[in-house]
Amino acid sequence: MPNRKPGRTPAHAAAASSEGLPNPPIEPRSATGRAAARLTLERQDPPEHLFRRLLSAYLSGARSFEVVERPRVSSATREVAREFCRRTRQPQIVRDHGSVLTLTVTDERDPPDMDEALLRLGDDVLAFHREAVESWDRLPLGDDGAWARRDDDVDRESWVLERRLAREEREGRAQARPAAAAWTIVRSLERIADHAVTLGEVGPRLADLRADRSPVRELRQLHRQAMTHLADVLRSSDGSRANDLLDVGEALVASGRSLAERVLPAVGDGSMSPATAAAVARALEAIGRTVAYSQDIAQACFDRSLSAPPRTELGRATPPPQLAAGTVPA
Repeated sequence: MPNRKPGRTPAHAAAASSEGLPNPPIEPRSATGRAAARLTLERQDPPEHLFRRLLSAYLSGARSFEVVERPRVSSATREVAREFCRRTRQPQIVRDHGSVLTLTVTDERDPPDMDEALLRLGDDVLAFHREAVESWDRLPLGDDGAWARRDDDVDRESWVLERRLAREEREGRAQARPAAAAWTIVRSLERIADHAVTLGEVGPRLADLRADRSPVRELRQLHRQAMTHLADVLRSSDGSRANDLLDVGEALVASGRSLAERVLPAVGDGSMSPATAAAVARALEAIGRTVAYSQDIAQACFDRSLSAPPRTELGRATPPPQLAAGTVPA
């Protein structure tokens, strides 16, 4: 996903920063009794660094943020703060005075059920992917940022769930393995949505491949299979089913490699322009990475099945099967 303007860090880069950069200090309580983060800026810091630090604090569960910049908060810092508020849920700027900018999360309400929230997020990502590929038959949207803004909606919901998981862990309300699995599912869905952006953006480059015998037909077929795989993964009910889905995912990865080997050499004989070949390659990579992240979700569902009663649709308990003495679940 492209960095659309200063301070607008792409979803994958912004979220990854919570792993690659030190988290801002999270104070136990602010003056209002809420978990707080204090971020001190240097004049030479690029705007996107502030966005990453704010997001890292947000994902860690901070409920208020103090941005300190001396001698005064700059207009660029305010722009990043407003962008952060827009791209996340609930934060508002409540104080802008002198060298301190204060943001507070207001009216925070957790989804009533994590598994249902994960399924809703999964359905949204599936719809986003299908919308992106269906756009290949239509005229371009005419707005280079349209797909990225659509991805912002997925980011927002993903970050809310990651934030909830972090708070539950800090408050001792999370079980280690189920929480880790849920985090993997959320993060993987966020990444899968990034690849929908790619599929939407390459559509105009595939315009000269829309003949009946073009690679587009095979790309669509592979994408449909990838979406079926993801939908099945999100609703896998137990460990044995997850094992089957992991096998399906491996077969899809192999199919993608085979398709690339057949299609991409066409650029050498002149039947496909370099720009079109690059678009096909990007589409193949996006579909392949989508399958890889679906595999991560399948593995997470498998892990959850080993630490809790058998479940359906990511989490609903079902009666446990009868096991023979001395056996363990597959």
